[in-house]
This record gives sequence, C-alpha cells and structure tokens, in this order.
Amino acid sequence: PAYRRNHYQDPKFQQQYMCLGHKISTLRTSMGISQRQLADVVGISRSYLSKLECGTGISGMSLEILFKIAQAFQINVGQLVRLRVVDYKNCNAHLTSHYKRLELLNHTKRTSRNKTRTN
Repeated sequence: PAYRRNHYQDPKFQQQYMCLGHKISTLRTSMGISQRQLADVVGISRSYLSKLECGTGISGMSLEILFKIAQAFQINVGQLVRLRVVDYKNCNAHLTSHYKRLELLNHTKRTSRNKTRTN
C-alpha cells in the first residue's frame, strides 16, 4: 500500500491510521464542513484536525475527540472507526494519486533546475 511511516506510530497500524484520517476527511467534505468548522465543534485546532485527516496524529487522539468527531457527523463512533474494504480502496487510491502528484511536482522541479543550470 502507498503510505509513509511515522516513527512514533506502530507500523502495524499505520495503514489504519491513514485510512481513518481519510475517512474523516471524506465525511467532512461530503457534508460541506470546513476543517475550521469541524475543529471548532470538536474543540481542537484546525492544524491538529489536518494532522488527524492525514493520519499523522491519530495514534495519539483521545477517545473524547473521536466521540466528538462522530457526534459532529451524527454517527456513532463504531461507524466512524469501522474501516471496510471500500474505505481502504478509497484511501489507497487517494494516497496513490497524491504521491503521483508529488512525484510529478518533484520531477518538474528537478527538470526546471537542470534547465537553469545548463543555461
């Protein structure tokens, strides 16, 4: 699977963290809620919510925050944390396209630098 490791998280759970974060992001955007709005309802900063949605802050997330996020989406916490096959597929497709965009961006930067050096 296409994901990066965060050293403070157990690698066995890394994919679950990433996919739960992606699920939170997908639910939020499908409901037309901004990161700022959800963060305010939950009582966290927008930057922390961003980390949760990227999967980088989920291993340290409290149960209280998890319950508040589920409540904001008007679902129970079980529905939020239940990751189905479709959730993993959506997450992996998103991550794959994200990393392809990053590779293209990095390739474009390298090509641009090489052209600058040769001129």
